[in-house]
Amino acid sequence: MKLNKKSLSLILGVSLIILLAVALIISGNTAKYRTELVMANEVEYTNTLAESFMLLDKPVTVQEDGSYVLDETADAEPTSGFSYKLIPGISIPAAPYVEIKNKTVIPAYLYLEVDNSGAVELNFDGSWNALESVQGKKGGTVYCYKNEALAGSVSVTQAESDEPEDEILTIPTFTVSALDKVPTTTEGAVSVYAYMIQKVDEQTPAEAYNSAPAV
Repeated sequence: MKLNKKSLSLILGVSLIILLAVALIISGNTAKYRTELVMANEVEYTNTLAESFMLLDKPVTVQEDGSYVLDETADAEPTSGFSYKLIPGISIPAAPYVEIKNKTVIPAYLYLEVDNSGAVELNFDGSWNALESVQGKKGGTVYCYKNEALAGSVSVTQAESDEPEDEILTIPTFTVSALDKVPTTTEGAVSVYAYMIQKVDEQTPAEAYNSAPAV
């Protein structure tokens, strides 16, 4: 029987980083940190929350039978997206991850927004928690990493210098379940967006996300 192959577009390159407005006014003092909105993977950083913030995936190669394996050659580079054929029974090695370089001491929540319109099941790392009370800025489901604010050990001043040794956080997100052995006629996309939003005072993850501007 001829298999019906459809494409699944795993879109990771539209990753976003939000450096939030801090409407913090105490005893007449203005906000301590600047307001910024930048897009990950596409612009240079001004080092308020981190020196860099990337959403990446490991490179893959296509075998003769149409299945996929990780490309572990020495010169293989991470990707920001890949298009897969939905071949019944195969495993799709997509396993996107967040990479944060020199996270500053300013507390910030890390979020993942996923819009899955494809015929695949995603298995999230146990550190990600779905936020039921928020509406995704791109219409997807929003997850928060550990429901805790990240706080690195690099000050803003240090991050602007080449002197300190780089501190790199690599955080896994999800994997894709092996495809059903029954052919599918459905094609779709898995769109993934990553956000880092500054925590102000005692904000919860949901409050910080909801107070962020649309993107």
